[in-house]
Amino acid sequence: MAGLALTAIAAAAQTYAPAEDRPGRIVLVPMSVERPAGEGWALVRRTDTELTFLRPAAKDRNSLVAIASGKVPDRRARTAQELAANIRDDLKGKTDDKRFEVLAEDVQVEASAGRKCARYRQQARDKGAVGADGKAQIIDLYGLACLHPADEGIVLTVSFSERGSAGSAHPRLAEEAARFFQGMRPYAPLKGKEWQPLAEQGDANAQVWLARSLLQTNELEEAIVWLGRAADKGHLDAQALLGLSYFSGRAVTRSPEDAVKWLRQAAEKGYPKAEGLLGLTLITTPEVRNQEEGVRWVRKAAADGDPLGQTLLGELLIHARAGVAKNEAEGAVWVRKAAEQGDARAQYELARLLANGIAMEKDQPQARFWLELSAVQGNPDARKVLDQYRSPPGSAPSSPSSESK
Repeated sequence: MAGLALTAIAAAAQTYAPAEDRPGRIVLVPMSVERPAGEGWALVRRTDTELTFLRPAAKDRNSLVAIASGKVPDRRARTAQELAANIRDDLKGKTDDKRFEVLAEDVQVEASAGRKCARYRQQARDKGAVGADGKAQIIDLYGLACLHPADEGIVLTVSFSERGSAGSAHPRLAEEAARFFQGMRPYAPLKGKEWQPLAEQGDANAQVWLARSLLQTNELEEAIVWLGRAADKGHLDAQALLGLSYFSGRAVTRSPEDAVKWLRQAAEKGYPKAEGLLGLTLITTPEVRNQEEGVRWVRKAAADGDPLGQTLLGELLIHARAGVAKNEAEGAVWVRKAAEQGDARAQYELARLLANGIAMEKDQPQARFWLELSAVQGNPDARKVLDQYRSPPGSAPSSPSSESK
């Protein structure tokens, strides 16, 4: 456990509104977290307060799970010692003795963090699971929990775990866990109109988060006012959201020209989300169509890590659209990148590629994995295919359509 130095969390909490999401960092309420380092990670669950990443097992590696959450616990802790005691009780209470044999367990106050934190580790044997090699399955868990510095009634938790056969543990698992922990940042634990006082003080980030909340509650006119204020200050996420509103016609009168105006402002400053949306607008909207420029923006968005841009570029390459030469192998690479970032459309497309053996070997279990992730996020095509899988015996399910929707 000595390797879990958590110096990045030592800084005081940022009690102002969080900045926008960006590739690699995902904002929750009341924290943000960096994606785990390395390839193969898939974002499998996202709520307002929790993220779950999974890196499925492969021939040369075990499966890994990384979770970040910010929640009000059942039992309040006011000190790091109380927090550690609660963690010990939780580990004991959540470990089913009939199924798991605890091999090692350690919970300690995290003195180096400079905050009220506790770190923990548990290693357990799963009595009900045996690997393909016939060996027992071992679960190795590392975790960090901290009281939120602005509201100690909230506990921020990040955990990193590996499942694999006995003797196959990742030699640098503790270091990978530490990197994931260092990506956690606490922010003001606010939601809804609680952002308004900060917004009225001129905090552009708060203005955007207030606008997001108003959009969710269908208070559209007020939301656009706050987005406009932040956009006029040069806030890139506000400009992108305002451009998206004009593109879709939600909350404002649809205007592709205004959409391009706002998206271009943010895109030209290197904001990946705006780059992807600008590319989509220029490729698909007749009033402002410029496919050559649109493809350039899509390529830049993809290279800068935007999942929409990666999905679009993958589809353009796979299906030879918008003047892009067909290259299924390269397209599949971009689709997978977007799928791993949680893009439902890319997850469905990746399932299609795997199911049909396009640009990769056929792999029905992996196709089903990505199809289910897409369906959970509401993709109607994925849901339709899964419904066929669940149809009565004797009716054969079809693979995802050979043509992207």
